[in-house]
Amino acid sequence: MGAGQGVATFSVSQRKAIQDELEILRRLNPQYEDFFNSHPAEPFFIKNLENIQGDERDVIMISVGYARNKQGYLAMRFGPLGSQGGERRLNVLISRAKRRCEVFASITDEDIDLERAKGVGVLAFKLFLQYARTGRLSMSTVSGRPMDSVFEEQVASALQKRGYQVHPQVGIAGFFIDLAIADPDLPGRYLLGIECDGSAYHSSRSARERDRLRQAVLEDHGWIIHRIWSTDWFQRPEEQLQKVIYAIENAKRELNNRAEHTYGRSRAVPVDIVTVEREDVVEIGLDRTDSANDQSIIYEEAQPEANLSYALHETPTGILADMVEKIVFTESPIHLNEVITRLRSAWGLQRAGARIESVVSQAAQIACKRGKIYKEQEFFIHKEVAIRIRNRQHVLSAGVRKPELIAPIEIASGVFDIVSASLGATEDEIITSVSRMLGFKSTSSLLRKVISEVIEQEIKDNRLKQQDGLIVIGDASSAQKAI
Repeated sequence: MGAGQGVATFSVSQRKAIQDELEILRRLNPQYEDFFNSHPAEPFFIKNLENIQGDERDVIMISVGYARNKQGYLAMRFGPLGSQGGERRLNVLISRAKRRCEVFASITDEDIDLERAKGVGVLAFKLFLQYARTGRLSMSTVSGRPMDSVFEEQVASALQKRGYQVHPQVGIAGFFIDLAIADPDLPGRYLLGIECDGSAYHSSRSARERDRLRQAVLEDHGWIIHRIWSTDWFQRPEEQLQKVIYAIENAKRELNNRAEHTYGRSRAVPVDIVTVEREDVVEIGLDRTDSANDQSIIYEEAQPEANLSYALHETPTGILADMVEKIVFTESPIHLNEVITRLRSAWGLQRAGARIESVVSQAAQIACKRGKIYKEQEFFIHKEVAIRIRNRQHVLSAGVRKPELIAPIEIASGVFDIVSASLGATEDEIITSVSRMLGFKSTSSLLRKVISEVIEQEIKDNRLKQQDGLIVIGDASSAQKAI
């Protein structure tokens, strides 16, 4: 005799939907009735959050009905979980299993943004999904403790000036990480933990051994750790800062690769089961689709080859103009700042001063006069390249992901893709979908503002219009010109 089973849902409508589907399947497949009659003392049931209390089964299958809509937007509304006492309701639901829970979901804990969704119940739900996904129950929290040294303060200040969000003394698994770099695209996730070691660290074998074990625990909880020795920082601060920045960017790629490996994004595939045993948690994985990302193409970064016969600022303008044209062909549309970044990187330079910026700007003007590229505001566009919105999730250059460096004409292309495909959408749906197409897992206030301004301009130019609460295609000929 098999294990007694039951299905738990988060709403009455979800319970009814599953019951209706199951009833149809039972009528079409009467050979499975023996299964439903195998536990007369504890029959199979389908119940929702409000009426499941008091019922236990060996296995509880939890159906998470919260999901993204067709445009890829996930509303941070979780029904009774978001109200007072939501955590107690969740506890009742997940504690109905005697042996194990099996979680069916198209979202994971990383999709839940605690900045947008408030309430202890939602936090508990996020922790539960994290447990289902990883087999570990822990969450990083900012402790509010002050930094331990002037050394840490200097490192934090230098990173903040470079635009990074630095949280000091983040608690995890009973430890405190000196500095943690927050992911601006995924609230609640940290890209890198930074440990600031004083001179005593290298002189004490016991301290090194203790921190080695400590780091192993942190890495077991998914952290990527980078260490800085105070002597190196004070003697060569710029060099050490660049190493930290390099470590942050590498960590971001590594975490994104882990996420891609864990989830997968293929369409029209059934969701696999994540089995949560009471004593032994095994992660099988979740498949989820992202309709917005399916429409976008991967952003390709140009890799120009430097003519090392010359320093960058001494390179003949004609040679630089050729290089600019090739960069624009690969990355059109591209901001002038990024053109400068590609060239200085080709020469191995960490920064570009006023002299380099002037030389590159002059070369770009020459390239425009040749007729294949043109400049619109501060963006360069190649006449032979179709403008499509591109996914920036795995780019190397941080500038490509800055909202203010994304060309309005590229954003407009994504806006028209969404509006055309959905036969109209709300502004919020468009903004969220375009953000996903650009490769962002969450939408910052700046990115929201940039996309909103593009939508507003398209409406002013009659390429889009507002109709019955939705934004739809406006004048057909104007819309065609925009694309």
